[in-house]
Amino acid sequence: MDPVRPVRILHLIDSLPREGAEMLLFDLIQRSDRSLLDFSVCSLTGGGGVEKMLAELGVAVHLLGRRSPGDVSAFRRLCRIIRSGGVEIVHTHIFSSHLWGAAAGRRCGAKVMRTEHNMSAWKRGWRARADRVLARMTDRAIAVSEPVRTSLIEVSGFAPDRVVTIANGLNLRRIGAMAGETKIRQELGLSPASLVAGTSAALTPKKGHRYLLDAAALLRADFPGLHFLLLGEGELREEIAEGIRARNLQGTVHLLGSRPDALEIVAGLDVFVMSSVREGLSIALLEAMALERPVVVTAVGGAVDVIEDGVSGVLVPERDARALAAGITSVLSSPARSVRMGRRARTAVEERFDFDRMVRRYEEEYLRLVRPPGKRLPEEVGSGTMASGKIER
Repeated sequence: MDPVRPVRILHLIDSLPREGAEMLLFDLIQRSDRSLLDFSVCSLTGGGGVEKMLAELGVAVHLLGRRSPGDVSAFRRLCRIIRSGGVEIVHTHIFSSHLWGAAAGRRCGAKVMRTEHNMSAWKRGWRARADRVLARMTDRAIAVSEPVRTSLIEVSGFAPDRVVTIANGLNLRRIGAMAGETKIRQELGLSPASLVAGTSAALTPKKGHRYLLDAAALLRADFPGLHFLLLGEGELREEIAEGIRARNLQGTVHLLGSRPDALEIVAGLDVFVMSSVREGLSIALLEAMALERPVVVTAVGGAVDVIEDGVSGVLVPERDARALAAGITSVLSSPARSVRMGRRARTAVEERFDFDRMVRRYEEEYLRLVRPPGKRLPEEVGSGTMASGKIER
């Protein structure tokens, strides 16, 4: 590696909406030392809210416009981007980008890094077989929690020395600017006294929205004025809309889509709910906790390590609408307890999910991948200086 020229890193991700993994990618780029690391981003499909944010940072964004998983011309374009940009590390997020990034990175002579945001047990058939092949093609895997690391080793077949855990950090400076009042109640015609629950999650099977809808139906009798706000987009939008109609929840459950004011909306919730059936470590959950929202969360993946049940949140079994409804009831029935829980949640995030520590750990792993054998890392890595002095946008 040229000691003067920054390491060239291409982040590869499926798309760029303002959602968990995408915002983590943005925050990581924004806070990293750009004198040591030169970033570009490639989306397999199209753009989204994060595309504009990256452009404002001066980061090159490539949109492949992939038409299918077997789109050969899009794969060739990805290889051209890697070669023409002198990319040294292809850093992938989400399963499709893991597949494409590992294949393209190997073909073009770049190192391959993977951040795994989810547990591996969901993969079946060809996906499970492909993931075990990817384990041999990936130079470094970053697990966002210890359960995810264990899953990568035991299920996906990664060598333990190729997997490190870097917990998702949270940019509390950005969160701190998102304080509580929003226009969403006025927009939806809700009274200021209405109780509002909600979630922020992609509309995909793993997020378990069906159980949240079932819980909303169960709560209707005890909380007739309770509304649910569902933030996020995804493949199940029409199915979820039909589920709302089938349960006669029109006017009670609101599909809001992907919105630039998502954090402000979460800041105004009376309770944040996460109904996932599998999860790595949810950024949306950490954001809600940082906003001092009481949270009711299924006990899956990293949530078990994040939440102290009954203290910083409420843990409930997965795929259990009655338990989810009972957890929401326990929060809404005791406002004073909810306030205490929200404050403990904020403290837990501050103490355990330091953002600059996460950035420094990623910087260390990038440099370790490309340094010549025996060459020392720059002294500033891990000293706290690399992630300082950045302008917050």
